[in-house]
Amino acid sequence: MPSAFDLRSAAAADLGFCWPIYRDAMKPLAETGLEWNEPAQHKIVEQAVADAGTSILRQQGADVGWVQVGETGHVVQLKQLFVLPEVRNRGLGTSFIEWMKERADRKRKDLTLEVMSNNPARRLYERLGFKAVTTSGGKITMRY
Repeated sequence: MPSAFDLRSAAAADLGFCWPIYRDAMKPLAETGLEWNEPAQHKIVEQAVADAGTSILRQQGADVGWVQVGETGHVVQLKQLFVLPEVRNRGLGTSFIEWMKERADRKRKDLTLEVMSNNPARRLYERLGFKAVTTSGGKITMRY
């Protein structure tokens, strides 16, 4: 069953909401032997929150995650998708990605994303029709 959601533009004040979701999802995926660089990772989230393509994902009036989307003349790129742990595996990510697929199809653009090869979300993307197009440095670029 699809999960309804809405979006609102991210603001600087949302950094405190976005950072822990990102850190808790990404830190466990850091490659073995590589040190987690907290200041560098925090900077990534700061820059994302400041980006005009970043929105807060909302469900039933509550903030439940955040997304960053970029768009060019030929491609819609899902740059970030993070949801709170308590709402994972309940259809929200699937609903958002299906919505993005429809949006890209309407615009006659490819939909792409990049995922770490050890990220469990990769299975979701594959299930929703994304195919790997390149692999580099532990990351996979996928296209729908």
